[in-house]
Amino acid sequence: NAIRGKTTDEMVVALQDAAEDESMRVVVIAGSGPNAFCSGRDQAEDRSSPEYSGESEADFTDLIRQMPKPVIAMVDGFAIGSGNILAYTCDFTVASTRSTFGQTGPRVGSPAAGFGVGYLATVIGQKKAREMWMLTQRYTGQQAADMGLANSVVPHDQLEAEVLRYCNIIKNNSPVILQLEKITFNENTEYMEKIPSPTTRYAPNYIETDEAEERRLAFIERRPINPDKNLPTIKR
Repeated sequence: NAIRGKTTDEMVVALQDAAEDESMRVVVIAGSGPNAFCSGRDQAEDRSSPEYSGESEADFTDLIRQMPKPVIAMVDGFAIGSGNILAYTCDFTVASTRSTFGQTGPRVGSPAAGFGVGYLATVIGQKKAREMWMLTQRYTGQQAADMGLANSVVPHDQLEAEVLRYCNIIKNNSPVILQLEKITFNENTEYMEKIPSPTTRYAPNYIETDEAEERRLAFIERRPINPDKNLPTIKR
């Protein structure tokens, strides 16, 4: 369940279809098996390949925010890196007790966009968001619920029933009022979306650097990184 260019394109099509389907009251995003909701960007994929980013100009996290109906992340297993961003971008996150959340970017040489980083602070607060992004630790489903990263956590054999409970509540509420409320929540953080990410402003070619390649390979080969490859800090 890693994110690749093709995965991104398929997600965009699925979300666009869901947005246009008037008979659909709620969208549920789930992994294809019990091991991972989404394990993040596929670090084995060639970053210089044209297929790395996919063909679609749309961003599926933007489509989730713009979706005119609630979106639920049904997390069973790993929600790591981009997978974690996907989960906390959804309106609701329902997790199993065998779920694991976390970020890996600074460790594997994969910088995230500005909004995806900053938005987490509105979900779990500045201190916890900085801890999650900058320390690259992992958190259990229960820890995720305790910090507000997940709405609820249940045993894995009860996960589908818990998500269905959310769906049944949603379908009995006014679709248009739910949409208006979602717009209101999104407008509260809309200003962040308009700010170019620090990666774009200060390190647009980061993924082509020796540091990025060294950290990617160290992750794949499961070995310590060579600190001599680290880039100097940015002069602002």
